[in-house]
Amino acid sequence: MWIAALFSGKNGTLIRTLVIGSIVITIIIVLYFVFKKKAASNAVDKFNQDKISEMESEIVIDKISYPLSEFNNMADKIYYAHHWYNDDESAVYEVFQRMQTNSDLLKLQQVFGIRDDYDLFGYCRNFLDDDELAKVNSFLAQRNISIKL
Repeated sequence: MWIAALFSGKNGTLIRTLVIGSIVITIIIVLYFVFKKKAASNAVDKFNQDKISEMESEIVIDKISYPLSEFNNMADKIYYAHHWYNDDESAVYEVFQRMQTNSDLLKLQQVFGIRDDYDLFGYCRNFLDDDELAKVNSFLAQRNISIKL
């Protein structure tokens, strides 16, 4: 009953206008941030796609050690190793220990593509700490892979 009294009369008109105005402004602000994030995401996607395309040109087909299906499995393994409640670093280590050549790593990067707004390297940098990245880079260095995360 007090709500009805609040929205009736001269003061009610003012309160209704303020409530509706607040709702409209809130919707506009939310839409602004949604579209801003989408635009930024598109720019990041374009940058990452350009970077992946550049790396693809460096892949030497004769130096790829695994079939495409295996690269798909390895990319998925890295992607699913990151969880909000527990990361499976050993799964990531296992994949990078299997890399034999620069072309293997570049092919894995290509197959991983863009997931959650990250390419493979960005994705790993996002959830692995410095010590874990150093361990991955040491696996790569042992195989004379010149690319580092």
